[in-house]
Amino acid sequence: MGNKKAQLFAICVAACFALVLSACCGAGKSAQASVGESSAENSAVVYDIPAEKLRIRDPFVFADKKSGKYYIHANGSKLTDEQIRKFGHGRNALYAFESADLKNWRLVGASFVPTPDFWGKSDFWAPDMFFIDGKYFVVATFSAQNPSIKNIYGETVPMRGSSVLVSDRPDRDFKPLVNAPITPKDYMALDATVFEDADGTFWLLYCHEWVQIADGQMIAQKISRDLKKTLSDPIVLFKASDANWIKEKRDTYVTDAPVVNRLADGSLYMTWSSFANGKYRIGVARSPSGKIDGKWIHDDKPLNEDDGGHAMVFKSFDGKTKISYHAPNSKTETLTICDFKYENGKFVISDK
Repeated sequence: MGNKKAQLFAICVAACFALVLSACCGAGKSAQASVGESSAENSAVVYDIPAEKLRIRDPFVFADKKSGKYYIHANGSKLTDEQIRKFGHGRNALYAFESADLKNWRLVGASFVPTPDFWGKSDFWAPDMFFIDGKYFVVATFSAQNPSIKNIYGETVPMRGSSVLVSDRPDRDFKPLVNAPITPKDYMALDATVFEDADGTFWLLYCHEWVQIADGQMIAQKISRDLKKTLSDPIVLFKASDANWIKEKRDTYVTDAPVVNRLADGSLYMTWSSFANGKYRIGVARSPSGKIDGKWIHDDKPLNEDDGGHAMVFKSFDGKTKISYHAPNSKTETLTICDFKYENGKFVISDK
């Protein structure tokens, strides 16, 4: 009887061991399959668009520290018919491009597709991107459907303004933070962006457009950290005609694309765009006080002569300072990314 019990015990132990071994092996195979699938997925990613062939306007390069990738959001106006058919969302949407090295890009897909009740019906311009408190935000420009504002020619046109979108991802699933423009509803406004001041104050910067006021203005308003509402009245930082490099006398002056950065000495500089001698240009305005609402002084000359603009400045993952913009400002706009230096008190765009 004792031998039978011992034999039965040994059989039970062996069976349990076999079950444990089987489970472990199964888990191991599952883990291997998971790793294999992940590797296969990563290896399947092809960055098939060289930067110099990426047709795009208003390229704001976002260096995502979480993924180690770069992202640009853009409207569908420059996508090919084949790309539009592939993703099936039309041109009135935002699309995300991704890169690992700034030299080669891929079209990820639609990042913001409006629902029928979204206030913005056209444009989908100039998406700037930010990461704040664990969320990704895109601030982009849209136009309403129904005419409501008079332009300088006395025509009633749809209001244009900027809205904030939010997502948990850098490349897709963006939704309106609030289904309304964050810029004033009685302004023709565009190219809104966000700047966090040294004291933690958040500012919304945008252009009060020349089509409503003739001489375009650069505007700033304090905005809540969650980007849901403005906290102050609009402040005019400067007018387009204040810049010395816009020498032609004319009836209208354009302001585009304000992006603010801080130098090591604490002063602020803003890259922005307008036209001079028939070409789109990038200008620099400076606030020596280091305050958004301080006095802004314009550099005498623009940064470029290649008919390019709508620039922004960023740090690459290897620590280099870069400037991104589209050039030329025509139907053939392509992504331009160059080194950007501050030497002897001057900003310099160097070779790619």
